[in-house]
Amino acid sequence: MFNPRPGQLEVSEYEHGKMGITAVPGSGKTHTLSFLAAKLIAGNLLEDDQEILVVTLVNSAVNNFATKISEFLKEYGLIPGIGYRVRTLHGLAYDIVREQPHLAGLDNQFSIADERASNDILALAAANWMRLNNDFLVDYSPDEITPSDNKKYWGQLIQTIANSYIRLAKDSQLTPTDLQELIDNSKGGNDLLNMGNHIYSEYQRSLQDRGAVDFNDLIRLAYDILLDNPDYLSRLQSRWPIILEDEAQDSSRIQEKMLALLSNGQNNWVRVGDPNQAIFETFTTANPDLLRKFVKRADVHAVNLPHSGRSTKSIIDLANFLVLWTKNEHPVLEIRHALDEPLIIPTPKGDPQPNPANKPENIFFFNKALKPSEEIEIVARSAKKWILANPEKTTAILVPRNYRGSKIVEELNRLNTPCIELLSTSKATRDAASVLRDILRFFASPNIRRNLINAFNSITAILYDSDDYKNGLIHIKQQLSKVTKPENIFSQPDGVAFLLNMPVFNDIEKLIINTVFIKFVGWQRSILLPIDEMIITIGSEIFQNPSDLALSHKIAMILKQSLAYYPEWQLPDFCEELDAITKNKYRLYGFSEEDMGFDPDIHKGKIVVSTMHKAKGLEWDRVYLMSVNNYNFPSASEIDSYYSEKWFVRDQRNLEAEILGRLSSLSNKKNTDAQLPINNATQKARIDYCAERLRLLYVGITRAREELIFTWNTGRNNDCVEALPLQNLREYWNNKYV
Repeated sequence: MFNPRPGQLEVSEYEHGKMGITAVPGSGKTHTLSFLAAKLIAGNLLEDDQEILVVTLVNSAVNNFATKISEFLKEYGLIPGIGYRVRTLHGLAYDIVREQPHLAGLDNQFSIADERASNDILALAAANWMRLNNDFLVDYSPDEITPSDNKKYWGQLIQTIANSYIRLAKDSQLTPTDLQELIDNSKGGNDLLNMGNHIYSEYQRSLQDRGAVDFNDLIRLAYDILLDNPDYLSRLQSRWPIILEDEAQDSSRIQEKMLALLSNGQNNWVRVGDPNQAIFETFTTANPDLLRKFVKRADVHAVNLPHSGRSTKSIIDLANFLVLWTKNEHPVLEIRHALDEPLIIPTPKGDPQPNPANKPENIFFFNKALKPSEEIEIVARSAKKWILANPEKTTAILVPRNYRGSKIVEELNRLNTPCIELLSTSKATRDAASVLRDILRFFASPNIRRNLINAFNSITAILYDSDDYKNGLIHIKQQLSKVTKPENIFSQPDGVAFLLNMPVFNDIEKLIINTVFIKFVGWQRSILLPIDEMIITIGSEIFQNPSDLALSHKIAMILKQSLAYYPEWQLPDFCEELDAITKNKYRLYGFSEEDMGFDPDIHKGKIVVSTMHKAKGLEWDRVYLMSVNNYNFPSASEIDSYYSEKWFVRDQRNLEAEILGRLSSLSNKKNTDAQLPINNATQKARIDYCAERLRLLYVGITRAREELIFTWNTGRNNDCVEALPLQNLREYWNNKYV
């Protein structure tokens, strides 16, 4: 049975009204909310046709809540599965719309465009706009850069900008028609707004043609249905007399308004979250200030859950210091709001989840300026050594971005160290894309010797992965490096035969040459095929594992879709697309491992590699926080640079920030001038980003139970320094313990 701490006891005594709960990492908020749901059900507060509605953010949390509530109900002697419903916010919105689709003007057979389908539609709309608006690209490109040389980058940026524009427009309940009227009546240059709204309009038209809505439409339509149909709203309010909301720091304004409507029948609404863990805010509609304001309302019973048994006191001290330093000493005043109290308090004596034994020596700051490759090697070796010595323990290497994660996975594999990936794509996907990229690069530029050798390396790594062939492969590559015109090997009828007749090769080497280069000759003919058929042809001849074959088919479909959006693409463009997959630069739906209730404790003896974002909600015995430099964790100083300020945009303006600032100005109707000062929009985005990265660092620190290691590197151009918050954490630690 649940043995609550003081704050948890206060929550468990809830019966009605509004309650706002601020919960620190490891405070057991899911456990507490699940117990509350079971207790309310067991208390006979519900009619036979009523349910406790539990709303959370992601599917894995739905499963977690359902399991915990069921366990508590069994302890009460009740049948699990009765008296409660657990849904994500989007799942709840879908339930509301699906029950009465005609109220939203939808057919009974309407479909939902998932994230992949939505991105496909958006990419096509963005590409069509780009083809008709080259002048826009010229105006926004530096004088010395020709936009046509960077169309791929522009295509990705335009799609990103349009996606953010559409998301905010829908959260503001504004249609393309509504917005166009506001834009036309506003003052100043509106080229960005017109771009965003044109793509928004085309995107919505494509959805309608498919009889589909996207996830953002679901929330908007559900809210509109509730607002315009009081009888339906009243029935739902009666069905769900009590609402328990988890991860409320990540709610958007329209999501909050939807739950407020549903709860208003009896005003029974419990919201729990941690604004210090709001790491999905920048360029999204999530807003942790909504929870902060809710907790401070006069009609809300505010509760803190400050106790956490997850980490040692030393790790808790570090997390608390980061909060206090940010709040009181950060050199940029506008960033001091990023983190706030309550501070984390170790669990009281006799708690069923006592903190691990405190060992300050298990906190380590690697204070050497490492090159990126050096950092990878040092961390991988250290993690391998530790996991071999502690096979009963869990460990994670947390990185700021997916690409960095893929590099550490490569090093761990080189060291024959078992690892689990929580990244955008798996290593198998990246490896398959890498092989296909190298082959296509050769056919795109067959006159470059390096392209031939790279393609040869990739193919033989699959076909001749044995020490028996090692020396022969080295010798062949040595000879290929002497070839002055590599394209002649395949363009001339006797090119391959010429190689085979060279006396420097022995029989095994000739076998390798014949097998590999005959494939090249066949693939040369496939250049005339559509890109997807070319990829399938190549993949079927080099991949022998069924899973690798399946991956090559999926990659072929991805490139086929890219061609639909960018019909002018040639082989070099597809090589860049494959290179992006290889470098783990963006998520490919259908490739990534879905985090459905990932449990680190079932992976003892293995190293989990994850982005810090995906690590939220998880914990490990030892945690490495990598790449904590001023690029990944800037502090708005003059030496910092920013991910969203692109090198191919004039003055490196943050166009995403600019369009969202102007759209916010329009949607709030604060004034009729949509032309915000450029520097204000970019500077505000910098402040927001710096604040979010501080919270991300806080999340990273609080993933560790017993041991924590920090490292940083000097960046790709050797111009990065230790992040300012890390510098202050290190100085605090040295003054206290060293």
